Amino acid sequence: MSLTDSERAHIQAALQRQRDALAALRITGSPEEIGQGLIQLAELYGLLEDHAASRQQYEEALGSFQKAHSKAGQAQALYGLGVARAQFEDHKGSIERMAQAAALYNEIKDKEGEALCRACIGESLRALGHTDGAEEKYQEALILFRSMRNHERVAALLMDLGDIRMEAGDYQRARERFLEALTLLEKSEEPEPRALCQLLLGEAEGLLGNHEAARPHLLEAVQLYGHLHEHTFEARARWDLGLACYYQQDWPAARAQFEAVLPLYEEQGRPEEAAKVRNVLAHFAARGV
Repeated sequence: MSLTDSERAHIQAALQRQRDALAALRITGSPEEIGQGLIQLAELYGLLEDHAASRQQYEEALGSFQKAHSKAGQAQALYGLGVARAQFEDHKGSIERMAQAAALYNEIKDKEGEALCRACIGESLRALGHTDGAEEKYQEALILFRSMRNHERVAALLMDLGDIRMEAGDYQRARERFLEALTLLEKSEEPEPRALCQLLLGEAEGLLGNHEAARPHLLEAVQLYGHLHEHTFEARARWDLGLACYYQQDWPAARAQFEAVLPLYEEQGRPEEAAKVRNVLAHFAARGV
């Protein structure tokens, strides 16, 4: 998500304050204190999407934490370096750093840190096309997050695992993952993950031919994305919902969704999708439905 001008100005002001604080720490602080100051600076650069500067601060922080013999600090810096490398699509480098961080987090019994690293390794493996390895790392992270009862992280990983199953054409197992995630997300106050889960579950049901079961999930996704003004995902949900209605031969409901999705595609500059919708609506008009 892009930053507003005021948000960017706020972060830049915080960045300057942190630079000033770090200058003082370099004179009076311990290696561990300097390392923590560098971590904070790196995180601020990351918020501004200046990943080169962020990586530089994490690298210096790692050296400070090594001097301090701080395993927790080293793990934190290595995790940050892994994230920064992934931003540059250096996924092999990211995996290497994340694996080192995971080992340190395991040593100091920080389950959350270890789980985050394993999930990130899964993301990089998936980006490299190694879906089996990605699924294995997601499962490892899932076990750790379950042990901490971190329902939001568990739900996110279940959706990732379901998405991998969808790509493999295993829609039944994908559906099971999405259903389990939705059960957890129904208790959450965050609408975005719930909207995505409803969308994915509706798509899985549709691909299984369960169009009646797909409709309520897709309808809720449409409503949630509409409230969030996430029109790209709203368009995807409306198209899927229109198809579900079409396959059930509920022509009025299908036409209503296709008519609603057309201006969304046009506003998003997606002429091919818009043309496809116009063809469907012309088909309805020709049949008088």
